[in-house]
Amino acid sequence: MAKILIVDDDPTTSQVVSEHLGRNNHTCTIQRSGKQVIDTLRSDRHDLVVLDVMLPHISGFEICRRVRRDPELYTTPILIMSAMSNEEEVIHGLSQGADDFVSKPFDIPNFLQRIESLLRSSSAGTAMDELTSLPSAEPTKRELQRRVSTKEAFCVAHCELLNLREFGRKYGNEGRNKAVRHLGRALDQCAQELIKDVAYVGHMGGGHFMIMMPGKHMRAYCPWVRKVWSAHIGKLYVSVTGNEKPVDIASGKEKQLDVLFCVASCENKDVVSPQNLFELLSRLRTMAINSKQGGVFMDRRGSTA
Repeated sequence: MAKILIVDDDPTTSQVVSEHLGRNNHTCTIQRSGKQVIDTLRSDRHDLVVLDVMLPHISGFEICRRVRRDPELYTTPILIMSAMSNEEEVIHGLSQGADDFVSKPFDIPNFLQRIESLLRSSSAGTAMDELTSLPSAEPTKRELQRRVSTKEAFCVAHCELLNLREFGRKYGNEGRNKAVRHLGRALDQCAQELIKDVAYVGHMGGGHFMIMMPGKHMRAYCPWVRKVWSAHIGKLYVSVTGNEKPVDIASGKEKQLDVLFCVASCENKDVVSPQNLFELLSRLRTMAINSKQGGVFMDRRGSTA
């Protein structure tokens, strides 16, 4: 059972939503205006907010931004409802910090399914990743949203363990998981030694990680991790295969595990969204993968350095 805040000036819609959520054993609070949303969430924490866009006094988009800027509330899941359903409106809503978007009139079973999905994701997001003991994907995305919303100056890096799929096929899930844990430890230890309590390292799944820290440290961090990885990869291969450098790698038949960093900057504090950053990192990754090697690929357009 979850506590859900419904913010909609249409009494019919809010009542229908409340009744259906109540049948699913959720407790609902209804507000007709956006004025008191932040105060309500601070005084009585809710598990999720269902938020209309067109509200008196304050728009749903502005409420999204305020929630994401609040250090106590920024992890609260938000589902936006709107009669406007064009693609630009959806993208804008998600870029303001919403977790999902439904268009009015909406299909009730689909709406309820998306509510339950958000609640499950939010609940799972409080846990650490079992494999690496690092924050998992959901809290990592929340942390990125918080830093963007508070206009913090930082860089975000996507780190990928290259050739992991082929490695897993040859050495099994145990070998694959050992490689992921090995990289996770290297990423975390280097971050803590370089800039303790400011750096953030999260595991996004598989061989993918996300790191956030100030740009001046990120520019030293990425090459350092690659150096540490290179110095210790022999031990990983010994633990998995019994050989420091398998014959197939030496002969070129097998690709060695390598580390790739793609880095985007938020240092100039211009208006940017997590979605913009993920798109930029994706483009950088495409260019990097085409180079067929590991390394550090940094977008410097937003950097002050």
